[in-house]
Amino acid sequence: MTKFSKTAFLLLTFTTLMLAGCTTSPQKTVPLIKQSTEQRLAKLAQLKHWRINGKIAFIEANERNSATLLWRVNEVEKTQQLNLTSYLGINVLQLDSNKNHHLLQVDGKTYQDTNLEALIFSLTGLTLPTEALSYWLKGLPYQEADVITAHPATQLPETLSSYYNNELWQVNYAHYKQIDDFSLATRFSIRKDDLLIKISVNKWSIY
Repeated sequence: MTKFSKTAFLLLTFTTLMLAGCTTSPQKTVPLIKQSTEQRLAKLAQLKHWRINGKIAFIEANERNSATLLWRVNEVEKTQQLNLTSYLGINVLQLDSNKNHHLLQVDGKTYQDTNLEALIFSLTGLTLPTEALSYWLKGLPYQEADVITAHPATQLPETLSSYYNNELWQVNYAHYKQIDDFSLATRFSIRKDDLLIKISVNKWSIY
């Protein structure tokens, strides 16, 4: 399989489209519901169909890349669609997953594999922990050993630490919004060694 150029994959540099400058969508502002950690985890366990629109950035020592993000997940049917698009509206990555079968379109070509993270890395050089990330974005532990630190007043997650694939990942949460019955973060910093992934969610959609 030919490795796809990361430069061609992400046409938009981080300096061109900084996440710090992103604005959130005009979703109606609703006060956050106060819940205990146990109540929140039980509620989030019911969240099986969701979509996020926003921006994602991959920041490493000598390279920064970013793109517009659209990610839709159906945890019941185990399907997902992921699109990364340049600011010019050019679709540079399109993923369609059904259970463990993953189809990835990059640079006009279609690839498939049962290991999604390995497929993404082989084509783009990017590390994206998609399986765990679908939990982390909701503020849920991916596995029992994950450690969540909550804000003492709101009881909402501030940090999450996880050994995923035998590597330590650290997730920081900020800017919570009440979306229906769920208190969800809209800003994420996800770090592993020298890699920093920043996600800014403009809109959460619950189905």
